[in-house]
Amino acid sequence: MGESDNTIIEPSDFSRPSAPGKRPLFQPSPAKISVLTLFAGLLIIVLFMFNARAVKFEFDPAETTFTILSGYPTYQLGERFLMLRGEYDIYAEADGYYPLTDTINLTEEPDQDFSFSLRKLPGIVEIIALHEEAQVTGAEVFVDQVLVGETTLTINEVDAGSRDIFVNHPRYLPAQKVITVAGKRQFQSEQVSLLPAWANISINSTPDDTEIYVDDQLVGTTPAVLEVIKGERILQLRKTGYKVFESLLAVVAQEHRELDRVILEKADGMLNIVSTPAGVNVTISGQYYGQTPLSVVLAPAENYQLVATRAGYQNQTRSLSVSPDQDLSLNLSLKPIVGLIKLTVTPPGASLFVDNRPLGDANQTLELNARAHDLRIELDGYASYETKVIPQQGLPQQLNIVMLTEEAARVSSIPQQIKTSVGGTLRFIIPETFSMGAGRREPGRRSNEIEKNVSLTRSFYLGEQEISNNAFKQFDPGHDSGLLGRALLSEEDRPVVNVSWEDAIRFCNWLSEKDSLPVAYALKDGQWRLRSPVTIGYRLPTEAEWAWTARYAAGKQPTRFPWGDTMPPTAGSGNYADISAASMVPYSIKDYNDNFRGPAPSGTYAPNELGIFDLAGNVSEWISDYYSVELHRKTLVDPLGPTQGDYYVIRGSNYTHGRFSELRWTFRDYGSDPRPDVGFRIARFVE
Repeated sequence: MGESDNTIIEPSDFSRPSAPGKRPLFQPSPAKISVLTLFAGLLIIVLFMFNARAVKFEFDPAETTFTILSGYPTYQLGERFLMLRGEYDIYAEADGYYPLTDTINLTEEPDQDFSFSLRKLPGIVEIIALHEEAQVTGAEVFVDQVLVGETTLTINEVDAGSRDIFVNHPRYLPAQKVITVAGKRQFQSEQVSLLPAWANISINSTPDDTEIYVDDQLVGTTPAVLEVIKGERILQLRKTGYKVFESLLAVVAQEHRELDRVILEKADGMLNIVSTPAGVNVTISGQYYGQTPLSVVLAPAENYQLVATRAGYQNQTRSLSVSPDQDLSLNLSLKPIVGLIKLTVTPPGASLFVDNRPLGDANQTLELNARAHDLRIELDGYASYETKVIPQQGLPQQLNIVMLTEEAARVSSIPQQIKTSVGGTLRFIIPETFSMGAGRREPGRRSNEIEKNVSLTRSFYLGEQEISNNAFKQFDPGHDSGLLGRALLSEEDRPVVNVSWEDAIRFCNWLSEKDSLPVAYALKDGQWRLRSPVTIGYRLPTEAEWAWTARYAAGKQPTRFPWGDTMPPTAGSGNYADISAASMVPYSIKDYNDNFRGPAPSGTYAPNELGIFDLAGNVSEWISDYYSVELHRKTLVDPLGPTQGDYYVIRGSNYTHGRFSELRWTFRDYGSDPRPDVGFRIARFVE
């Protein structure tokens, strides 16, 4: 074998050929990316140009520079900016102006203009006040009515524009000036000229060297030329040994004057007067000067006549001479004039006070000055007795005094009658214990007339007459009492009717307020009730008060009817259902004629023994009590009636009543609504 037969054959790695793949749609390359980027930029520019708005900015001042701080990108094209819709914050500034920051909002409009004005920075202003080329310091400076300081003054910050400058100084007339402040931190000086607020006043006197006072301030001595501020001034010239000269000086600014020479008068003398006793009246030469102790200034003269007087003392007369600058002292002693007062006081043991001085036992004879004296006598358990006495010389007087218990004195001091502001009169009533109602065997008695014992302990006032139409219309101008048949009920002097119980108590409260009294009734749980405790305001009488005043006025033995115990009524007894009312009512009194078909004027018939009119006849009357028929075995003390109910008591006969039962004192009725035969009268407690 040859050499080639020695060659070593080695194996090689085997790999399977790859299957052919798909070609990609886009194979990036720098050229392609550049083209795409350019296309995208052009697209953005086209979109921006299509949606942008042309915006113009104008600023005052023109040299303002500004910057757009936020918002979409913008492009300036000449004096306008291309900007997309939306909000943009801008910032502008210029020398001498406050920087400006603002927000604008671009809308759909294609062309939009915005104008801005920058505010000037304050200026620096110097204010100088001048008078005759000389600076005036201490003058108040007001800028636009605000005090900023005193001259000479530099104000570091004054807003630019027109400013009102006002300068005020006590010695100069106020001055006002309007200036224009340039602002922008520029300095400017302003001068304000002041005119004098004084006048030169020339003053001379005899004698010279007299002190001059203006408004009580010493300003110099005569002769002098003084600068006096304008206005009304009090000028005085004072010198020892002379009377003070005083004059009102009307000074006009810059109007100089020379006053007439003032001739001073010599000073008067002084008279100092004391006396025993003090309080003596002093008259000198016919002129009254007052009571001692007293100091009197008198002009120098001779033969002054002094007269000293006091009640209860003898007069004293003196002659006086007064020299210039003389200081006299005079001590007067007056002799008393006395009279005798003999006191006899019952019961004994009382104490006496004269002019508030205790003098022991009241039974004595007093020797007192002949003038008015206050006497007071006191005794435990009795009311104080007070009086005035004037003793007379040589004419003794005797006083016989009977002391009253405190209760008797209290009662005696109470007015027997009082008047209301609507013209009515109330009379003072002192009640007692009595029997109210009717016994079971009483002819004509009705079941609601239950007999009961009552004790009234509180005195009261009761209206002498029923409330008239005239009085009620002052409370309710629209009220009309109306008609009953052919009887006219609304005449002013007739008692008011067709009023409900509530109308009556509302009138009472109204009248109480009108006469400055506390109201008697209050609305509680939907019902009107007397306030507790009962006030002294006007109210309706209680049933017990009405029954006492009506039936027991003549004494302990009451009659059955207002006129007596038997029918028919005596002539002129009152206004009942008489023959003239026969066609109007179901029952009338045969052969009785009171001359009135309807109600009579209040007070037509005689009052009862207590001075109260028409408690029987005329109209029946609303009572304050709720209506009830309760039986009470114990004595009722100051009863006010039940605390609740549906109806209210009505007492007293009226012009429609003609039957036996209705005409009796004890007849009771009830209701709550208005009726043509029911009115009311008022009452109130004394205290």
